[in-house]
Amino acid sequence: MEIVKVCPEIHVVMDIDSGLIAEMRKDILVVDLHPVEEQINKLAYFAKALENSLDPRNAPMKSYKGRDGTYKTGGLFQGMFFGFWVTMSILVLVTILTIKMNLSLIGL
Repeated sequence: MEIVKVCPEIHVVMDIDSGLIAEMRKDILVVDLHPVEEQINKLAYFAKALENSLDPRNAPMKSYKGRDGTYKTGGLFQGMFFGFWVTMSILVLVTILTIKMNLSLIGL
């Protein structure tokens, strides 16, 4: 909402959007919200990108073309990575327990 002071001496202003001429009041504050609206739209864009990142079929926000399924592939490799290390740690624990229970396996 933009206003123009028609006559500052008698406090008359005109609203540019509606063409309404009215008396300017000192108890009302008029604020331009266009910069705030731009920031809200930018934030909404980032929120939408975050929402899309939760779906593994979508590409990341700033990526090259043809990167659909990046999150799906990353999730697959992450599961394989952690599965490998959990399996290895369980295998080491079982081996240590087996050796401790049967010391004859190592010649003692």
